[in-house]
Amino acid sequence: MPNYFAHLTFGARVLAHLPEDLRTSLEGERAAFDLGCLGPDPLFFYHPATGNPARREGLKMHKCSALPAFRRLRAAVEECVPMSRGYAAGFLCHLALDSACHPYVEARAARGELAHLAMEAEFDRLLMERAGLDARRAHLPPPAGEAVCKAAALAYGTAGPAEFRKGYLAMRRDTALLARVSGTRAGRAAGRLCGRLPVLAGARGMILEAVPAPASAESSRVLGTLLERAVPVAAEQIGRFFAAVEEGAPLDPWLDRDFGGMAYRKTEPAPQSAPAW
Repeated sequence: MPNYFAHLTFGARVLAHLPEDLRTSLEGERAAFDLGCLGPDPLFFYHPATGNPARREGLKMHKCSALPAFRRLRAAVEECVPMSRGYAAGFLCHLALDSACHPYVEARAARGELAHLAMEAEFDRLLMERAGLDARRAHLPPPAGEAVCKAAALAYGTAGPAEFRKGYLAMRRDTALLARVSGTRAGRAAGRLCGRLPVLAGARGMILEAVPAPASAESSRVLGTLLERAVPVAAEQIGRFFAAVEEGAPLDPWLDRDFGGMAYRKTEPAPQSAPAW
């Protein structure tokens, strides 16, 4: 699944694709929208050494239908909870990009040339460089305020505002650390350790080398194509979500899918667009 900067980049492109009135409304809750674009990922960083319920929920959510989360977010929007519209739209962006990219990432990682997390990290590096940013620094949004965390927590059944805020703060800290050691002697040593210890095998590739891995050229190209194709899909689904709220209609069956791309109900084929790469 894509890393944080790909999700933020995707969210910005989806916003630009929305009708002006809806885009303006969501821009007014941009802090919540950006945090929503990160989906449940901040919970991965909440006390990872312990088997706590909040972190388990974040991990489990990626493997289950997102529909229950959107039902909870719908209720929050209907109750006019501050920042809930922005978070719901961003959360939908996270689902759209993950479900579009995950099948490819898993299949490519199975070939053994490039680990799952390495593909994500290299794609983020490419996007940062194209944006004129230093990949040796983290580019996450500032810490979320109380209203944003309260709205975010409404998407979850277990994690509350405090757990979500602490998870996001830990995500900012750890992401900044990984970025700082990328391409350094310490980073290379840590990378070798991840490659040698089975318990750390899943982290292989999180710390970037000074130059991109040769195998990442293909994966980044494909991920770029998948990202562009998912933009109109996410924009359409955001419109349908808010239309369902306003009209009291059922949520679109498209939302009944997990973050890995598994759809639980048959939906109409997603529209495609030519990639701008």
